[in-house]
Amino acid sequence: MKKITGLLMLLLIITLSPSVFGADSSNSALSPDDSTSFTKIYVDGFSVNSNGFKLILRTYERHQEIHFKPFLADIEYIIMTEGRVIYSEKVEQITLSAGSGGEIVLDHHGHVALEAGKNYTGMAKIYIYDQGTPEYYLAESSNFTARNDADITEVYGDSIGASATIKSKSMVPLDAKIIFNLKQDGRVIETKEIAAPSIMSNDKEKTVNILWSDNLKEGTYMVSVRLEGNDITVNHDKVFTVEKRAASTAARSTTQPANSSGHSVPGFTLISVILSIFALTLIRRWRR
Repeated sequence: MKKITGLLMLLLIITLSPSVFGADSSNSALSPDDSTSFTKIYVDGFSVNSNGFKLILRTYERHQEIHFKPFLADIEYIIMTEGRVIYSEKVEQITLSAGSGGEIVLDHHGHVALEAGKNYTGMAKIYIYDQGTPEYYLAESSNFTARNDADITEVYGDSIGASATIKSKSMVPLDAKIIFNLKQDGRVIETKEIAAPSIMSNDKEKTVNILWSDNLKEGTYMVSVRLEGNDITVNHDKVFTVEKRAASTAARSTTQPANSSGHSVPGFTLISVILSIFALTLIRRWRR
C-alpha cells in the first residue's frame, strides 16, 4: 500500500510541475501551437544611434542547448523625440531560424532627417506569429543624441586635379568640409577646400572634384584628403605619379589635298580656280 501511495504522489508532483520550456521567466516570447510544439525568442542585444538600429535575437535555450523551430516575426522600428513619433517602419515576415550559433543580427537604417545635437529615443517592437497572425510581444528602446558620421570611400589624383567620394553613415544631413592637400617630398605645395555634399545614409555616395592651380610636372605626389565636421574627422591619402609628357607634334593645318604618297599637291587650289574661270568664259562665248 505504501508503494502504491508513493507512486501516486510521484505522479501528482510530475503533473503539477511546470514544463521544461514554459517555466522560463526570462524576457522571451512563447507562441504555443500545441502542448509540445512552440517557438521562443530572446533579445540578446539592442542599440540605436544616428546610423540606425541593431537588434540581436537568439532562438535557442542557452542552458538546455535546445534550438527552437524556425518561425516568423515582424519588427517595427520607431524614432521619437519630445514625445512625438517622427519615424516608424515595420519589416514583416522575417524568418528566424537557428542559423549559425542560433543568433540573428538585424540591421535597419531609417529614412528620416535627424537634427545634429538633438536627443531622440529609438524603439524596436517585436511581433511573433501565432497561427499565422502577428501578435505584439515586447519592445526594446534606447536614447541617443544625433551626430554626423561619414566616410571617404575613394580618392583620386592626377596632374590636373583630384576627387574624393563621400558616403554618409548617419541620418543627420552631412555638414562638413573637404580639404585637399597636395604634397610632394613631405611638403604641402597646394591646398584646396570645398563643402561636403549634404547627404544622409539613405543617399548614394557622391564625388566632389577640384582642380590644381597649374598642371603638375613629372614626379610622384600625394593627395591627402580630410573630411572635417563638428563630430567627424576622417583622413584618406592617395599617392599618384605624373608621367613625363610625350613630345607633341603640331599637326599642320592645310586645305591642300594630298597625292597617293601622302604629300600635298602644290598649286592645286590655284589650278582649280583658273580652270573654273576658263570654263565660264567658254560657256559665255557659246551662248553668244
